[in-house]
Amino acid sequence: MTIRNLLLSAALLAGLATSSFAAHHGGGGSVFAKTFLGTYGNETDKLVSLAEAFSEEGMKWRPAEGIRSVRESILHVAAANYFIGSRLGGEMPEGLNPREFEKTITSKEETVQTLKDSIAFIKSTVGHMNDEALNESIKMFGQDMNKMGAVLVVGGHAYEHLGQLIAYARSYGVVPPWSS
Repeated sequence: MTIRNLLLSAALLAGLATSSFAAHHGGGGSVFAKTFLGTYGNETDKLVSLAEAFSEEGMKWRPAEGIRSVRESILHVAAANYFIGSRLGGEMPEGLNPREFEKTITSKEETVQTLKDSIAFIKSTVGHMNDEALNESIKMFGQDMNKMGAVLVVGGHAYEHLGQLIAYARSYGVVPPWSS
C-alpha cells in the first residue's frame, strides 16, 4: 500500500469516526463539544465507578464533622450538573429538584443512579451544541460568560470532585477500581 493510499484510508476512517460521533451525540458539530465529551466521559466514568466501589455504609463516611459525606459529595456533583446543564439550555426533567438531592436521596443505589442521570443530561445537552450556541452569553454565578465557559466549569467541577472522592476513598480504604 502506498503512502497516498494510507493517508486516504486514514482520512476516510477519521471522517467515519467523526460522523458516527456526531450522529451519536446529536450532531452538534462543534469540535470543542466533541473534544469535551471525550474527556468528560472518561473522567465521569471514573467518578461513577468510584461511587459504585463504596459500600452503602461507606456512602455515609465523612472525613470530619461539618464536611460533606461521600453521598453528599456525589449528589453535589449531580445537582451542579443539572443546574449548569439547564443554564446551557438543557431541559431539566419534570419534577426534579436538585436543591433537594442531599436531603431526599439516601441510598447508594439512588445516589449512583442520580449521578449517572445527571452525567447523561450534561452529555446530551453539550452534544447538541454547535459553535454558535457555545458562543452565546449567559450569566452564571454572577458573572458574564459564554456557554463554552460554562461547559468548562461543569467539567472542572466534576474533575475537582473526582479528586475529592479519590482522597475520600483512599482514606476510607476503598481502592479506585481503575488503579488496582
